[in-house]
Amino acid sequence: MFDSEEALRRLIAENIAYYRRQNGDTQADLAEKLNYSDKSVSKWERGDGTPDIFILTKIADLYDISVQDLLRTKKVPKSHTRRVLINLLSIGLVWLVMTVLFCAAKILGVLPDKAWLLFIYAIPVSGIVWAVFSGLWWNLLLRAISGSLIIWGVGLSLVLSIHLDSFFLLLVICGVLQVLLILFYLLKYQNRKKKT
Repeated sequence: MFDSEEALRRLIAENIAYYRRQNGDTQADLAEKLNYSDKSVSKWERGDGTPDIFILTKIADLYDISVQDLLRTKKVPKSHTRRVLINLLSIGLVWLVMTVLFCAAKILGVLPDKAWLLFIYAIPVSGIVWAVFSGLWWNLLLRAISGSLIIWGVGLSLVLSIHLDSFFLLLVICGVLQVLLILFYLLKYQNRKKKT
């Protein structure tokens, strides 16, 4: 199949770079996900070395491809369908749990006037689930959106749960956190741009 070890190394190098770029990762991002240095990823992509089979398996898992795809000359088209479905199913589970708790609270008569708040609490929990998956698979913009969902979901949950007289102050805190989050992701984006 391959003329030489060097040809195989070049093909793996080309495929690692291709799938990394297809998924919007820099070399530093991939290195971080693999707990390796970006120098190692750079070396692999230049064809100066090849990751072992364990790392090839991790790369394949990260990019939702098979190890065989890393050895093929024909590239597999990018598809996020599986990842989107996993994310949506996980968020759906959060809402299912809150619905079951809501029904149980109504049936058992536990805080019947406040049971609806469970659906408000589902907002920041959904944001946390989204943040976990976007941290694994997606770009900085989706991570920032999930962080915003957490900030404003927690703020809304506190306002509705505690009945603060001056809920305006809580909204100010959420606003400041939102600005800090935006600045944080802008800084990460600038650092990523410098590395590429």
